[in-house]
Amino acid sequence: MGLQKRNLALAGDLIPRAQSRLVEQRSEPRHADIVERAILTFRGQEFLVPVVNISSRGTMIESDIVPRIGESVAVQFEGCTRMQAFVRWIREGRLGLNFGHEIILG
Repeated sequence: MGLQKRNLALAGDLIPRAQSRLVEQRSEPRHADIVERAILTFRGQEFLVPVVNISSRGTMIESDIVPRIGESVAVQFEGCTRMQAFVRWIREGRLGLNFGHEIILG
């Protein structure tokens, strides 16, 4: 018998962490006071969302949307060009987005 293809897209389910992080694993600092909100385009709809923090490679936002891990979204910060990002994680009404390229914070 041949193998059947299945749609194995990640649905945003989290694997619980057995132990809290003992060491800071981030490669760069997060900034909580640079941007207040952003326009998030998700599946053709726009949402005004609060920005929790931002770094040159991604951002954490608050939102009730439920995308899949890895799903592409567009994000636009005030005074900036809209850019593509993808969902890295989802937890308790917050989403971690990774930019497709590094941005300059200023």
